[in-house]
Amino acid sequence: MASWISRLLALLLVAGALAGCSGAEPAPATLTRYYDINELIAAVSAQQRVDRTARFSLRGELVGAADARLRFTGAGEIRISDADLELAFTQVVTQPGADPQVTGFVVLPDAVYLRMPADSGDDRPWVRVDPASSDPGAQQLIAQADQLTERADLTVTLARYADATLISDAVDDVIGGDPAVRYTIVTDLARAAETAADPAVRAQLEQQVRAGLTRITSTLWVDAAHRPLRSAARQELPGIGTLAITSSYRDWGQAATIAPPPEAQVR
Repeated sequence: MASWISRLLALLLVAGALAGCSGAEPAPATLTRYYDINELIAAVSAQQRVDRTARFSLRGELVGAADARLRFTGAGEIRISDADLELAFTQVVTQPGADPQVTGFVVLPDAVYLRMPADSGDDRPWVRVDPASSDPGAQQLIAQADQLTERADLTVTLARYADATLISDAVDDVIGGDPAVRYTIVTDLARAAETAADPAVRAQLEQQVRAGLTRITSTLWVDAAHRPLRSAARQELPGIGTLAITSSYRDWGQAATIAPPPEAQVR
């Protein structure tokens, strides 16, 4: 179950509630509306690769049976290049009856660092993983890091499911004083399963459809410079509960500090 929820999060985080600064320079006054998802992806992706860096945060909750709630918050930075996406991210997960769990990732071209929940008596919360390692445990951590970096680059998941995604509405709006276009985006999960090239991804999507989750509707606000300002998603998960996610991107094009954790804190 955890694997397909993680894949669903990748879809929803393209739609999480992205609210923040529009970037390092003032946005032009003229808004461009896109009604083709591929044109929107291309415009946002091109601007991301001009800006290269940003800070982001997220928060969300999963409300299940008997109003049980799992809440999570996180913050980080990204650096986008033609070949790689570097990332530093820390997340706190809380649920009733348990201490908050702090986890995190630092993703660099030559290594991935995972921050594990604190162990009693161990002041080294970080584990280094070699991306080239064939160890099954290491490969699982690398897969988790890959999913996180895909979510951080908003265009990756949209592009992956573009053949199953459409823009159902595009209207002018204002977010935090910035003019923006508000897009309503719908992904058909059955169609996404049909077009998925990866058999594992196809199986996960088919499982979601069989469970009764057939589409995801999200809202994305994009400014005149094609920088994301806000998005929002709330989804009923059959047999699990209601998942809602919010996140924000800001400081596009400003300096980002993404470095390995201190060596003394690495196991």
